[in-house]
Amino acid sequence: MYASSRRSTHPTDPIARIMVWPVATMPGEASLLEVAESLASDGIGAVGVVENGRLAGVVSERDVVTHLAQGANPEHVTAADVMTTDLVVARPDDLVLDAGRRMLEAEIRHLPVIDDDKIAGFVSMRDVFEVLIDAASHEEDVVVVPSGTRVVVRQD
Repeated sequence: MYASSRRSTHPTDPIARIMVWPVATMPGEASLLEVAESLASDGIGAVGVVENGRLAGVVSERDVVTHLAQGANPEHVTAADVMTTDLVVARPDDLVLDAGRRMLEAEIRHLPVIDDDKIAGFVSMRDVFEVLIDAASHEEDVVVVPSGTRVVVRQD
């Protein structure tokens, strides 16, 4: 797993403050087995698939499990065969909160960060969640309650 030494980050800070670099990447012709080994050895949830020097797609743990469950042979199926190509991305100056919303709306767990058409980093839902929890624990206007409980917060 990538280690980071983050200072306090706020949801309105740019995601460049929390994105992970270097990014694990693989060529499109890498086998699903190689992708799985990379995910496991690096302790990460997704790898970028790079073709011709550009991010062509993303393969996540979910992609690997889905294809294996469908009977795919991990030695013969490639990263290009299983990668997500309809990418939802962010820019380094996008806000943490906006990146989190984008991930929630797209139902993704890993968000590539692109700068000048090159991959600049990755942000995971865990990275965003950590910032939001930290902010919630320091904000006096935030009330944390069990799921399903209705709360009204008034500003006087």
